[in-house]
Amino acid sequence: MLFREDTAARMQHQAVRENAGWYRWTHDLVEVKGADSAAFLDRLFVNHIAKAAVGRSKYTTMLNEDGKIIDDTIVMHIGENHYWVSTLYAPQMIEWMKSHQNGEDVLYRDMTKEIDMYAVQGPNSLQVVNALLEKSADGLKRFQSEDNKIGDMKVKIHRSGFTGELGYEIYCRTEDTKAVCEAIRAEAKKFGASEVTVLEVYVRSLPVEKGFALRQDMYGLTPFECGLDWSVDLEKEFIGREALVKAKEDGPEYKLVGLEYLAESYEDIAQRETVYYRGVPCGFVRTAVYGYTVEKNIGFAVVEARRALNGTELTVGSNDSPAVVVDKCWL
Repeated sequence: MLFREDTAARMQHQAVRENAGWYRWTHDLVEVKGADSAAFLDRLFVNHIAKAAVGRSKYTTMLNEDGKIIDDTIVMHIGENHYWVSTLYAPQMIEWMKSHQNGEDVLYRDMTKEIDMYAVQGPNSLQVVNALLEKSADGLKRFQSEDNKIGDMKVKIHRSGFTGELGYEIYCRTEDTKAVCEAIRAEAKKFGASEVTVLEVYVRSLPVEKGFALRQDMYGLTPFECGLDWSVDLEKEFIGREALVKAKEDGPEYKLVGLEYLAESYEDIAQRETVYYRGVPCGFVRTAVYGYTVEKNIGFAVVEARRALNGTELTVGSNDSPAVVVDKCWL
């Protein structure tokens, strides 16, 4: 049997994979402004934020002084010396910024209550958003944003998402949320696009199938242990750089891997469940979900690097539920 067979979840999941789906994405936004904003953000994050032109965005992680991931974010370059940082943890982000501001000319604030965001995801998502917007989004590249309108309401449209499909994010003022939601619902219905209401679908089953991890999956690991080498610019200074350089030289101690859970009977595997290699603990589970497209019980685990080779047979939990290490991307 499946971990969580859910008819509604399956329908909404497959709507995004095969057509389009939309949902309100609950996240936090931190606004950063000032003459030194690019330099300040470059010191906080491993990716080179200053290289992003106005209207472009960067995915990046944020490290502590030990070179370990404490958050992952999208940083959007909104205007000259003006950025939005998308995170799930704005209060912690603000405290981190306060504790690491070093005389820079920069101001930052939590603007979460002022801005809402709706995601429209799936192969037909462009048709849905174009039916909504004053100006076509045809020319938007991935991780690019621009101002637009839905009716007389100002919005920002961002080509991005957390599903691995073509997708767009619509940012609106909170006072326009109800009207924007109604507009999306009306246009989506015309295209047979579903509202996605099952949290696990847009937070877990869709992203995991495509290998997208949450911050809690990567927390306490280095970017190199998570396969995020491409996002690290060691040519610039940032918090945790020295420790990260040493970690790269030493090689990974652990790795974030894909796991396929092979048990045929029902078993709900929890986060932090111990993973064993021949009866010896070697790591722990980060997540376990059912992938409705791949029709498998899948997820992520943190395991010792020497046990991270694809095909390695492991067991999970006190019931010795069988699992095997695979690429952490199923589609």
